[in-house]
Amino acid sequence: MQIRPLIFLTAFALLCGLHPAATAQASAHHSAPAPADKTTIHNVFWQPNELHQGSPIFLTVELERPATRVTGNFVNKPIVFFADLKDKKTWHALAGVDLEAQPGQYGLDVTATLVGGHLAHSSQQVTIAAGDFKTGDITVPDNYVNPTDAEQKQIADDGVLKKRAYGHSALLPLWSGDFVKSVNGPSTPSFGESRILNEEKTSLHTGTDFPVPEGSPVVASNSGTVALVRDLFYEGNTVIIDHGLGLFTVYLHMSRIDVREGDKLDKGAKLGLSGASGRVTGPHLHLGVRSNGLWVDPVQVLALTLPKTIASPADAPRAKHTSKR
Repeated sequence: MQIRPLIFLTAFALLCGLHPAATAQASAHHSAPAPADKTTIHNVFWQPNELHQGSPIFLTVELERPATRVTGNFVNKPIVFFADLKDKKTWHALAGVDLEAQPGQYGLDVTATLVGGHLAHSSQQVTIAAGDFKTGDITVPDNYVNPTDAEQKQIADDGVLKKRAYGHSALLPLWSGDFVKSVNGPSTPSFGESRILNEEKTSLHTGTDFPVPEGSPVVASNSGTVALVRDLFYEGNTVIIDHGLGLFTVYLHMSRIDVREGDKLDKGAKLGLSGASGRVTGPHLHLGVRSNGLWVDPVQVLALTLPKTIASPADAPRAKHTSKR
């Protein structure tokens, strides 16, 4: 007859003067799984240091060991990180705070999948302050406040085109290094401004205006792939550039466009000329920055100090990118 191991150990313990409970405890101890990996995320930091409604946020995660994947969540938005050029112990992400997010404390959660499969976590609270946004009255042609039936159809069709453009983004960052100004001119404090059109309709301004003369050269703020080239009702002649991982720059009211959809552009490549097309009060360039469905402050994006990335527009694949906005 076969003797079960625990019965055998109990019998052996009685012969040796040991208490059976102690033997069972020792047996359980030896059969316990190995302790979990205690490697931690060494550091998580970001710029700009102070975040407001509509701020971009460039995150850097420093690990004790190399990772195969790093993800995060901030203000209820998922974040996908990419590895630094130097090693896989440093990861970056360019994300943002919603222009309409409520000021307060938000959790920033980061999870790293380390080489070997172990997970490392980091969680901390980040303060989002209220933005200092202005209010202004502007007068535009009446059809831009009360469009006709035909114009309303064009507006709806334009919405489909924009949703399609924002719905696909490269799987790797196409930008590299700092973003640059798209025109040779100063910006206005217009991001986040609430505008009352013809004293009857309020519109939220989701970009920054650069008042430059009509016909001024407009260049790509960073490298990427042209996702949309169209004459839209409100926006006028429009170029949207995909910079990968859900990041887009948007160029509105142009008088001439010199690129086509699908073109892969280097930073500083000429897009066309500034103008006054669409709903405007005068010639200027409207620059918008959209990150994972959120509009962020272009001036703050231009102020970020950013690393070079490994991807180039020529070799990064395009895939469906989920966006709820």
